[in-house]
Amino acid sequence: MPLRCDIFCTAIDNYGDIGVCWRLARQLAGEHGCEVTLWLDDLAAMAHMRAGIDPALDTQPLPVTGSGALITLRRWRPEHDDAADTRPSPGDLIIEGFACRLPDAFLQAMAARPVPPRWINLEYLSAEAWVAGCHGLSSTHPRTGQRQQFWFPGFTPATGGLLRERDLLTARDAFQASATAQQAFWTTLGLPDALAFHRRISLFAYENPAVSGLLQALADDTQDTLLLVPAGRVLADIAAWAGATALSPGDRLRRGNLTLVVLPFLGHADYDRLLWACDANAVRGEDSFVRAQWAGRPLLWHIYQQDEAAHEIKLTAWLDTVMADQPGMPAIWREQSLHWNQVHGAGMDWPRWLAELPAMTLAARRWSTHLAGQPDLAMALLAASAGT
Repeated sequence: MPLRCDIFCTAIDNYGDIGVCWRLARQLAGEHGCEVTLWLDDLAAMAHMRAGIDPALDTQPLPVTGSGALITLRRWRPEHDDAADTRPSPGDLIIEGFACRLPDAFLQAMAARPVPPRWINLEYLSAEAWVAGCHGLSSTHPRTGQRQQFWFPGFTPATGGLLRERDLLTARDAFQASATAQQAFWTTLGLPDALAFHRRISLFAYENPAVSGLLQALADDTQDTLLLVPAGRVLADIAAWAGATALSPGDRLRRGNLTLVVLPFLGHADYDRLLWACDANAVRGEDSFVRAQWAGRPLLWHIYQQDEAAHEIKLTAWLDTVMADQPGMPAIWREQSLHWNQVHGAGMDWPRWLAELPAMTLAARRWSTHLAGQPDLAMALLAASAGT
């Protein structure tokens, strides 16, 4: 019998949490044969990531591309926490995405099972030192007595791994080695001239005052750059720098040696290809952050800001982890990453950052290879559920 899995997710920051849970659901179903039900509170946001979703339907099957598997997508209304709404029938593995609270009716149904399900609280990704000590710890629910295990994704074998599909890096390598595949991709985006530029950079960020400095540096640079900007919150900052009223998908503008194109919101497969096809990537949140590391290209991570500057500690921990593992990574990469996140003491030397892109690329590729030597998150979860 296939393992039955329920994944619960609430939409935070529009797409980030959904992106992680959707990737995990696809991998568990498509690669490992699990019967997956994805419970989601915002089907409209999900429809941006996966074509064919009807936000009006409470339940719908979603085929997993490249396999015969199906994921059951179900609407979850956390504000209506009752049995009639959730119709609980818990599986063998319950994944609570990012500490979203499971429905009481579902918890009771879990407790009523003859064999308790494995209950995982999937936490946010961090490179902080304390993560390894907390990964795998558990707590007991005060009313049902069920044990919940805390699962921390991370960058070392002592943590819960990173999402990585079985053939991801093989597909990446084939794409990056093929000018024909890249040309076909750019043509589908309406950019048949993309490969004529000296460099291509993608920009996906929150509102960011550091954007104007990067844009001006690219405009002033002696070599031409194509900047690809998926539609999102950073467009207002770009429009202000360019003196435009507003920007929307399909817009293209040129300032000096910078050509900027606004892309529509891309699905997961196309966003992966965008990261692979660019020479550097600026990303935000968690899901895009991980995918950019698998691209093997230099990246700027715009981390989600938290109270009391907790995000600065998280950012610095990741930067230091990479620098320790990759001593060939130029120091400007760390400096500009701090500057990008408005951390005090960071540098503002964009010309130097551009000049060091080749060295940063070598280090980024080695870092990706290093991470690929560790078990991926889905495989590690299933191994733990099986007791291996």
